[in-house]
This record gives sequence, structure tokens and C-alpha cells, in this order.
Amino acid sequence: MKSTLIALLCAALLTAGCSDPVAPPAPTPVAPSVTETFTGTLLPFGHNFHQFAVTHVGGIKVSLTSLDPSAVVGLGVGTPGQGTCIAASSIAAVAGSTVQMSGTATVTGNFCVSIADVGNLVESVSYTIIVSHS
Repeated sequence: MKSTLIALLCAALLTAGCSDPVAPPAPTPVAPSVTETFTGTLLPFGHNFHQFAVTHVGGIKVSLTSLDPSAVVGLGVGTPGQGTCIAASSIAAVAGSTVQMSGTATVTGNFCVSIADVGNLVESVSYTIIVSHS
């Protein structure tokens, strides 16, 4: 009787130790509260990127506000790595006053925005990119 009770007690303790823990709730995304402006010159067949740090899970908005002379370029958002910006999302864009890219950073850390010639440039262009993030 004693050995059966000890065996049941041990089994109960081992089973309790193997249960899955309850996952913590996901952080609530916050609205972008930091605005950064990046400027530069993009050469034909070139690619530039700029890094920014996200400190809270939340929205990211990217606007190509000026490109002189005007052209269609590649615009992307991703993470920096190996001397470049590894884009998680990219689009073909022209400069304008509206947000061209938006999304949610689900983790904190270093991010980047990239601009690249997609084969349309015949001369260098000056650009301004505005990134809003948390």
C-alpha cells in the first residue's frame, strides 16, 4: 500500500512539472511617436539604406517625400545585415506627400529603410525619406 501511494505521488509530481506554461500576453502595439528624416543621393544602379532603432512594438510608416529629379525607385523596410538592408517588404515608389509603406514592428531592435534604383535613373537623384516609428 505504501509503495503504491509513493508511486502515485511521484507520478503526480512528474506530470505537474511537464505541463505547458501559460504564454504571456502579446504587447499592445503603440502609435508611432518618433520621426526620423533621412536624406542622401542615389546613383544610377545604386542602393542606399539608413538604420533606425525601434524601442516599442508598434507602427512604422515610411514616406519618400522628395526625389529630384523625379523617378520610380525601390523603397523597402527591413533589418540591417552584412553591410546592407535586408528588406522584409519593398515597393516601387515615387515621391509624394502620403505614406507609401506602413506596418507594425512586432519586435524591438534595429531596422532599416532602403532606396534603390530599379533601372530608371540616368543621373544621380537627391532624396528625402521620413520614417515614423515607436
